[in-house]
Amino acid sequence: MSRTRDGVWSVNERGPSRVAIAYFPSKWGAMKHAVRVARAKRHCRVAVLQADGGIESSRDYQQETS
Repeated sequence: MSRTRDGVWSVNERGPSRVAIAYFPSKWGAMKHAVRVARAKRHCRVAVLQADGGIESSRDYQQETS
């Protein structure tokens, strides 16, 4: 997720067969969406990007398989 020039937060979802972008007015809303998507997948990384494209923070999510 990253902040756009106009202050809106975007969440980019990438997978083998699709790419989607969702926009949110607040960082909290974007973070909730990103974590919800990550927890629904088998393996996913959520990263907060700085304005220059560098990674501010990131976390990997991996589902437990039984």
